[in-house]
Amino acid sequence: MVRPPKLATRVYMAIADKIDSGEFPEGLKLPTEITLGEEFGVSRSVIRNVMEQLRDDGLIETIRGSGSFVIKGRDKQQEPTLPPNPIESFQINGMSDVLKCHEARVFFEGEMAALAAERWDDEDMEAMEDALARIVRDGPHSLGSVDDDLNFHLSIMKASKNEFGVAIFQAIRPQILIGINLVRGLYNMLPHVAVQKGLREHRHVLDAVRSRNPNAAREAMRAHISFFEEDIRNRS
Repeated sequence: MVRPPKLATRVYMAIADKIDSGEFPEGLKLPTEITLGEEFGVSRSVIRNVMEQLRDDGLIETIRGSGSFVIKGRDKQQEPTLPPNPIESFQINGMSDVLKCHEARVFFEGEMAALAAERWDDEDMEAMEDALARIVRDGPHSLGSVDDDLNFHLSIMKASKNEFGVAIFQAIRPQILIGINLVRGLYNMLPHVAVQKGLREHRHVLDAVRSRNPNAAREAMRAHISFFEEDIRNRS
């Protein structure tokens, strides 16, 4: 037969738990020994032992003539130290790093586009069309701003209905932003091809998603992100 815990231990744990939970906050004056004894159904001597243990553990402080006051909760087990976020620590310092980012995006965003093709609703489609419209708001041959480009991709991520995937995209947004800015520097060398092909690929991605064809959406997104990759490799 398992013996019940000692009365003093049971009362100690109950009071300590109240302190930890904030029910007995720091600075609170504890009830008198008589009141505590009545609350827990134990003798005053048991309460004295409990109070002594609470003082020894640094949870309460007793001031003669004033009573006992909570001074802090029990020390919690130290939380494990998490390693630095590898995404945040990844630095883009040149075209070789841009390629690494592009390679990862090809697979990740390709799969997210496939999910979007399967799951989009009318509200998602409206958001994707609006994002594309912002890209070309300065004319039919515009590629829009970098933010316009990113927001178009974000609208597709959201259409996937996968909140974790959206969170990943948002987490890698700073690296994507740097990569896009570096890649856009190549537009000056090939402006006509960049505008025509880049815009055409944006529309191709959206049309593939709209068709609810996951394979087409996946391949369209992969082709879009891979745009200029061969040029980057030749210059890196």
